[in-house]
Amino acid sequence: MTSSVASLGAPPRLIRNTVWNIAGQVAPLLVAVLTLPLLIRTVGFERFGFISLVWVLVGYASVFDFGISRALVRTVSVRLARGDSVGAHASAQAGLFFLTLFGLVVGAALALSGDWLVVSVLHVPAELQSEAQPAMWLLAASLPFVMLTTGYSGALSAYQRFRELNLIRIAMGVAGYLGPLLVALWINRLEVIVAFVLVTRVVGTLAHAWASRRYCGFSSRLVLPEPAASRELFSLGGWIAVSNVISPLLSYLDRLLLAALVPMREVAFYATPFDIVSKLMILPYSIINALFPMASAVVPGSTQARRMLSDSIRLLFVLMFPVVFAVVVLARPGMNAWLGPEFALHATPVVQVLAIGILFNALAQGPAMMVQAAGRPAWMATLHLLELPLFIVILWWLTERYGIVGTAFASAGRNAIDALAVLLLGWRGVAKGSLAWRGAMLPSFFAMALLAAALWPSTWMQALLVLLAGLAGFSLYAWTCILQSTERSRLLTLAREAL
Repeated sequence: MTSSVASLGAPPRLIRNTVWNIAGQVAPLLVAVLTLPLLIRTVGFERFGFISLVWVLVGYASVFDFGISRALVRTVSVRLARGDSVGAHASAQAGLFFLTLFGLVVGAALALSGDWLVVSVLHVPAELQSEAQPAMWLLAASLPFVMLTTGYSGALSAYQRFRELNLIRIAMGVAGYLGPLLVALWINRLEVIVAFVLVTRVVGTLAHAWASRRYCGFSSRLVLPEPAASRELFSLGGWIAVSNVISPLLSYLDRLLLAALVPMREVAFYATPFDIVSKLMILPYSIINALFPMASAVVPGSTQARRMLSDSIRLLFVLMFPVVFAVVVLARPGMNAWLGPEFALHATPVVQVLAIGILFNALAQGPAMMVQAAGRPAWMATLHLLELPLFIVILWWLTERYGIVGTAFASAGRNAIDALAVLLLGWRGVAKGSLAWRGAMLPSFFAMALLAAALWPSTWMQALLVLLAGLAGFSLYAWTCILQSTERSRLLTLAREAL
């Protein structure tokens, strides 16, 4: 992008890192789409439910890391930007030590409560309890490796070794979905399947440790952390931990509340569109993860900070709006063709409203990245704490009054409010500049007009006509009014090189 060479980094590096981040998420997802139906048929619904729980616990183990893994990325990135490689190694080693410690504590707690969880909380059928109880102990044994892997991933991200990080992530993701299927075809027992998960986590940790030693230059041997590095990690990580707990709750609360307020069949009409639409965040997350180490080295209040914040918002808008527009346009005929007329009748408005909410969520990622990269996680944590009770009240009221469409509006509305609040925090608190409201009004009105038109089509022919006309109009507007002249020149150069 532009002058973005100073702010967003050299475009080839940013593009390359983003592509690797996308590949690291999409490749395992494709394997999951192919293997999950076979796995469900092989193990049955009860065993698959337990395996799904294992994946959730492994995937969200970072909730218990007190924000250390994210704080590690920030502190290591800042020290590398200052040329302090010794300090960067000290911060990384401190993070790895505490993550291992937390993994041992959480793993021990899970092992001690495993039998109680299996019988009294998860209500595993009696015929599967003999498999589930040793499986819980094996899952507990994997948690230290899961935690340690997040530390190594953070170090590789700080050193911007996204290629190596995502090659390992792809291999682990593919093994995580394909492996249980192959094991179940051989021995269809939960403890054997979870044992394979444990082996995968150990191998993954060793692979991350090897990559960190080779490409980041620090020893994989755990050492006692330096007091200064520990204090810095915990001062940042404590507030990040609050966000790590509240943010997933905000994301999952709508589906949890639906189960209590509407018939179970309507939950499916909401949960399926939500799962589809949420996958759109792969692109912004991939971009932001590539930008975060660069943003950590930017001085708050500088011209570079203002330029990076502005460029990240424009980049996300230009990339995400066409995707969201296409989803809104194609929702009705697409759902009808995929899941049938009845499902489309209920789910189409949910898809459309949630997709618009995803656009707000995507635009919030740039300012949120700048706030965390500036070492201000307390701002984000406080915002999430303020949002939670307000969201619960609005979600409950709209769901009771309007059903699943009301739930979708509550979710999208929270994303919109969150985006505006984070934008204020980013501009006034980090970039320390004035908000260009007038400059944002015309793109906002243009986007709203296109999205309003996207709600109309009901047949494939109508949808395709609106889609082509809308994308052509947005492309012309983005080229002439959103992109800067240096960005247009850069894109033309890249196009000529590609040809």
